[in-house]
Parts: sequence; C-alpha cells; structure tokens
Amino acid sequence: MSWIKSWEGIVTKDWLDELDHVNFLTYQSVAGLAGVEIWRRAQMDATSAAHLSFVITETHVCYLRELQLGAPVEIRTSLIAWDTKRFQLLHRLESAGDLTCTVETLNLCFDPATRRAASFTADISGYFGSWGRPPDSAHPKLLIRRPSQG
Repeated sequence: MSWIKSWEGIVTKDWLDELDHVNFLTYQSVAGLAGVEIWRRAQMDATSAAHLSFVITETHVCYLRELQLGAPVEIRTSLIAWDTKRFQLLHRLESAGDLTCTVETLNLCFDPATRRAASFTADISGYFGSWGRPPDSAHPKLLIRRPSQG
C-alpha cells in the first residue's frame, strides 16, 4: 500500500509558541492523532479488540519546513513494519503540497486492564497484513528489533 491520508486540519493559534512558531511537540502530537486514526481503522471490524490500545515506545522526528498560522496540514501515513505486538508508522506532514515534517513511531499493542503488552487480534493482524510493502518513497530511521536475550 502507498501513503494513506490519516489526518487533516489547519494550523491554529494554540499550535504556536511565544515566537509564533509551531512548537516541536505539536508536530508529534498531531502525528499522534494520525496514529490514533490508523489504530481506529485497525480495530474497526474487531469487536474482540475493543479493549486493546497502543502506546508509542520510540519516535524519530525530522523537521523540514515551518508551518504558518492558518496553513492547511495533511498527514499521509505508511505502515513500515509490524509483528505480533508492534507496528511502525511513518507520517508525512504536508502543507500545500510541501513536506514539512516526518514523524516515525514504533508502537506497542497494550492491554490497559492488565497494564501489559498484548498480541494483536486476528482482525488487527489482518488489517496490517492488508497494507503490503511500504512504498519506495518511505525511508524509515527506526527498526522493529527483537529484545536481546541477555
């Protein structure tokens, strides 16, 4: 699958810091909304997964262009990799056709009731499996690694 649109909005005053610059945490927060949308879609037909959530375990952010107040923002997301409990997303934040920032996240499936990592349901695995290979234009910096056996 290629890049899919996962979020869109407009830069509002509350995104700006005292220098009228979009705060660095805001880029990550907005990309987080796109991640929540991907997770919502993964759970859409999975009633058995309604109790599951996800947490971000690692992030890589690359800022390329400044966003201005009132600018349109669209996020396109690609699934880079996944296993039985984790998934890796690469978000492209774009404004008026220009790439402004990339936010890459490693995410862990989480059961809030047990406060532990959880395996994906078959429906969630099926959703992630339907994405296919990431596009050639995706250049991830993070890797899903196996924990060391030490």
